[in-house]
Amino acid sequence: MAKINMFLYFIITLMVMMIPLISSAPTYVDSVCSNTTMFTTKSQYQTNLDIVFRYLSANATNPNGFHTAQAGNGTKDFVYGHFLCRGDQVPSSCLECVSTATTSDLPNKYCPNRKEAIIWYDQCMVRYSNQSFFGVLDENPRLILSNTQNVSGNVSQFMDIMGKMMNNVVLRASNGGPNKKYGTTYAPYPSVLGIYGLEQCTPDLSTTDCSQCLVNAIGRLPISEGGQTIFPSCYARFEISPFFNGASNLTVSPPPPSLPPSPPTSRNNSTRTSSSSGEDFTTLDSLQYDLTTLKSATNNFGDENKLGEGGFGSVYKGILPNGEVIAVKRLSRSSGQGAGEFKNELLLLAKLQHRNLARLLGFCLSGEEKLLVYEFAPNKSLDNLLFDPITQEQINWGVRYNIIQGIARGLLYLHQDSRLRIIHRDLKASNILLDANMNPKISDFGMARIFGGDQTQSNTSRVVGTFGYMAPEYVMHGRFSTKSDMYSFGVLVLEIISGKRNSSFYESGYAEDLISYAWKLWEEGKPLMLVDPAIRESCSSQEVMRCVQLGLLCVQESVEARPSIETVVLSLDSFTITLPVPGQPPFFGKSIAESEIGKIMISLQSSENNSIPASVNDVSVSEMEPR
Repeated sequence: MAKINMFLYFIITLMVMMIPLISSAPTYVDSVCSNTTMFTTKSQYQTNLDIVFRYLSANATNPNGFHTAQAGNGTKDFVYGHFLCRGDQVPSSCLECVSTATTSDLPNKYCPNRKEAIIWYDQCMVRYSNQSFFGVLDENPRLILSNTQNVSGNVSQFMDIMGKMMNNVVLRASNGGPNKKYGTTYAPYPSVLGIYGLEQCTPDLSTTDCSQCLVNAIGRLPISEGGQTIFPSCYARFEISPFFNGASNLTVSPPPPSLPPSPPTSRNNSTRTSSSSGEDFTTLDSLQYDLTTLKSATNNFGDENKLGEGGFGSVYKGILPNGEVIAVKRLSRSSGQGAGEFKNELLLLAKLQHRNLARLLGFCLSGEEKLLVYEFAPNKSLDNLLFDPITQEQINWGVRYNIIQGIARGLLYLHQDSRLRIIHRDLKASNILLDANMNPKISDFGMARIFGGDQTQSNTSRVVGTFGYMAPEYVMHGRFSTKSDMYSFGVLVLEIISGKRNSSFYESGYAEDLISYAWKLWEEGKPLMLVDPAIRESCSSQEVMRCVQLGLLCVQESVEARPSIETVVLSLDSFTITLPVPGQPPFFGKSIAESEIGKIMISLQSSENNSIPASVNDVSVSEMEPR
């Protein structure tokens, strides 16, 4: 009996030892093959491709899970190839995947006689081309995969936790060095096992390129209980159950706090105030900053620290004694935003928490000084980069698409997923801040309004906002709703695509404003001509077409014809959603009577002499009485 038991123990031990060496067939995901570049059978290119395939298969047990190979004596028939195995895969699984790709699937099944191709499996990616792509950031072709199960419960909260979790691992993955740029992560979430994430770049990318690739990939992750963004150069995936092997590189991301962060010691926490409207500020005492501290941090609000100027005041960069970098919004003493708007913005921001909203750190009320303290956005506001001929090229199409998606997700939170339904009323490029990773943050809530219960629209006799972004029904009748925000969003999308300001656009003999220009190009079947020439050659035509269509739908004159922000977010995440064909949008010269235009101009002129310091290209409108 003892001999039998020892024999069984030996067999079981041997089987356990063999488990990592046993791998199943790779799970095919997709492949993309060029139909325009072909090679003939038994040509020199095929010979070189066979050599590259053999080199890749021979090195598929490389512990880095990555290898490059090239073959050829001249540029004409040169072949470049590499494979990348998922960072959690054992060598045997990597070998099985690469071998399947190079011996059967690429040369015979999916991409026969193609000079360039890429194939993705769940376990690995194999790519080859007649042009070198080593060390080059490449986001096309791309795949966006989504689980069929929708998120249950609070969608915005789920996506917020997922987004922060994924963003937290970008730096670690991109700093992985030349051997492996890879990381996994986890965040707890109620009612499910948790949220699990995995990110990876090809190791030949620079740290900067890997970081940019991952940020762009995360920005395209679908709203679902799980999804993937797959680029040739990087990969991002999340699920609500474990899907990767091992946890040697796992980090746990805590859920975001439900309240604003604790104040630094430099704040004065003893001040207690209350608003005349009865709003109790005592719950916000922990967010109170001392005026002396903020003056010192901003060098007494020196011009060298000024980040920008808006309709209600200026924003300054500041550095607190503990080294924390902040942005301080100093309301102009003569601005239209008095104590009421200040307290409105403060109370709103204290209750709102989302990765695509500017985060409030604190405030200061001292005499006539009204200051709001925000997280610092290193890349300033969108208009600073988007409309500057020198910096436009820094915002490539991938970054612009990510910005459009982020703004949409921020609006989804405001309109639908937060505890309050918020109408922003002043959505524009200068109110979109950009963090270090070029993620957008909606800011400036001084004009925002709260809707209660089932309320869908409201009226005002005081029209405030920025001309060019305001919906016709708001300008003419003072009616505002989530759909008036959607009109502003549509204008902003067209500006992001074109790199042109709506307020100063003029195409001699063709169109007098950006909206009419976009409409004419759409009618003529040339929407890609709307794209900023600085990035036109590198953009995704499919994404541009979808964004132009959404932009034109959002600026329709009929409120009912404009899509909801939920539809916009889903349409940006999945191209399977069918959108209606847009009709001709309103052109302000036609849809607003001359008397109204005159009234607007009078208001603008009076604002120059009275309350609002307006920039040349971003004119704020205040105290305009609708008929």
